[in-house]
Amino acid sequence: MNKTKLEIIKKAINGDKSSLGELIKDEQNNIYTTLFYLKKDDNELYDIMQDVLIKLNKKITQLKNPNCFKTWLNQIIVNSYYDYLRKNRKINDKITLIKNDDEAEFDIPDYNSNPQNALLYSELDYIIKTTIENLPLHYKIPIALREIQGLSYDEISNITKASIGTVKSRIARARAIIKEKIDEYSKE
Repeated sequence: MNKTKLEIIKKAINGDKSSLGELIKDEQNNIYTTLFYLKKDDNELYDIMQDVLIKLNKKITQLKNPNCFKTWLNQIIVNSYYDYLRKNRKINDKITLIKNDDEAEFDIPDYNSNPQNALLYSELDYIIKTTIENLPLHYKIPIALREIQGLSYDEISNITKASIGTVKSRIARARAIIKEKIDEYSKE
């Protein structure tokens, strides 16, 4: 986290409304992106996002360590998403994700080089998204936090209230499922 961002967070924690407004403006895209991978319906996504922003506004003064802002905010995002699921009793929500992590066990083709690669990328993207849409929720949250937010296993463990071993296992299992689907596709 750069020094300027940290200063803005510190000021927001101390009740500076201008800094809070700047922080919310800076984080809106991040919040939207994370929620998009958890919930595709725009109307419901904006409802959850509004809930996150309200909680951020109300609870920022309770943040004790400004260096933990990203983890703290992602905890609010995940909790708001779970609140939404409980309220609407929708367990099988969908998630989309373009897999481009360095730890990936498969290569995404360079789709800019020619039309054939663009088609391959499009098909690969569809397979990945479809596979992740069908993942159980306990795999979706960790993989979204790892791949979209780039959080560490420790941070994901704190947010999901699962042990680091469980987080690693769930992410590894999600990746294995994705790889299996990609392997099936490449055999066709």
